[in-house]
Amino acid sequence: MFENILGHENEINILSNIISSKKVSHSYLFCGPSGIGKLMMAKEFAKLILNVNNLNSCPDYIYICKKEDKKNIVVEQIRESIVDTIFITPATGDMKVYIIDGAESLNDASQNALLKTLEEPPKHAVIILIAASSANILPTVISRVYTVNFNKLDGKIIEKYINQNFDVQLDNNIIEFIDGSIGFATEIINEKLIDELNKITDLYSNIVTKNIVKCMKESEKIDFNKKYILDYLQHVFFSKDKYLCTEIVEKAKERLKYNGNYDIVIDNMILKCIENI
Repeated sequence: MFENILGHENEINILSNIISSKKVSHSYLFCGPSGIGKLMMAKEFAKLILNVNNLNSCPDYIYICKKEDKKNIVVEQIRESIVDTIFITPATGDMKVYIIDGAESLNDASQNALLKTLEEPPKHAVIILIAASSANILPTVISRVYTVNFNKLDGKIIEKYINQNFDVQLDNNIIEFIDGSIGFATEIINEKLIDELNKITDLYSNIVTKNIVKCMKESEKIDFNKKYILDYLQHVFFSKDKYLCTEIVEKAKERLKYNGNYDIVIDNMILKCIENI
């Protein structure tokens, strides 16, 4: 039961006890930071509820997420995927499971449409909402779901996952930057950003020693427009208590965002960091 899940022992115990006691609620909210395994946990939970090994071939499993061309999960999706189908008898077993991934993207209209179903759900249906935060979810919805709160994964678990799945070595700064998210770790590895992040570490060392020439040479090797690069530089400064430098980097990010001259922005950022380190 939940053998493929890394960490989350407390959450596993909660869900395992629910299955063992056969007291499955009609609705759940899996809430916690992105990329920590909430969707994987929800899918394993769904397999146990449906008593299947493969959700992809199960007609009683329905997955809903925000469409690429939409800002939110809109009311039409909720009506078509859930409201119009939930009272139909399961096709193969005794239960149906609906997973709403990114439930924080539900707008008020779609939440109100869902609310009617949550108030009077059929006995054969379970709805699992997955959200990074409950801040945008209506209190009336939250009051009708069983909330399972997920925490960030420990750095050692992240290292174990990386060692098992990738041929890369990450230093402690990068592990801390990943911040307990397997999804984030996978993204920066697949996007081949590790070498770039290591160059940031070298740049920081030269900023600390106030070696302007080396700093400028190092900066030429780095594409600061790449995703997460300036975020990581901020993280390194923050981890070393160089808070003024984090503000300098933030201003550089804003200037690049509004099409400031790249070379001038980066050179100015480095010189100011050297001055204020």
